[in-house]
Amino acid sequence: MKNLIKGFLEFRKKAYNGQDAVMPQLVREGQNPEYFIISCIDSRGNPGTIFNPAPGTFFAHKAMGAIVRPYKKGTALAAALQFAINYNNVKKIIVLGHTGCGAVKALIENIPDEEISSFVEVAREGLNKAKEYANNDTDHDDLYRHAEEQIALLSIENLKSYPSVRDALTRGTLTVKAWLFDMTHGDLLEYDEETQKFISLLDRSRHDRKEDAKDAMK
Repeated sequence: MKNLIKGFLEFRKKAYNGQDAVMPQLVREGQNPEYFIISCIDSRGNPGTIFNPAPGTFFAHKAMGAIVRPYKKGTALAAALQFAINYNNVKKIIVLGHTGCGAVKALIENIPDEEISSFVEVAREGLNKAKEYANNDTDHDDLYRHAEEQIALLSIENLKSYPSVRDALTRGTLTVKAWLFDMTHGDLLEYDEETQKFISLLDRSRHDRKEDAKDAMK
């Protein structure tokens, strides 16, 4: 537990001390997160780490594989989305999958654990789409990667069955994005509707900065 206490002390020093201390302000004025991030339970892809966010940046929900099951009233996710969207005006939802996902591996390899398999089974439709790409070859090099992508997209579709999400999308007050954290290469990908591919947000950001620089020189 020493590492956790050490980390907390570092957090407290940054967030509570000085004129720009953010936590006292959040306590006084309340939270106003811009994002709701649904991520995997994997300890290597924690959004609280990889985005280096300030306190109050986003609501968070975790599940194996960042898998979103179809809507069911009274679930933890349904209540959290309702609270975030209807009472805190969250405008962006991100489903954050990642490469090397153990949940995807469990689904592909039919892990003999009923508790885990019963949860990941809902993502089989995404796996089947990935198998179509890999010609149903479970040893195909790209099968795992495409399964990770397709399961993120399936979670996006399942999100649309939640009343709070559906209504906000209808009003045009919410966007929902599928992201993938590439742990091997340290990259962040987003599904692009136009190309129907996951593209690097870092590459896009570099391109945008170059274009802005060109415009500034005109």
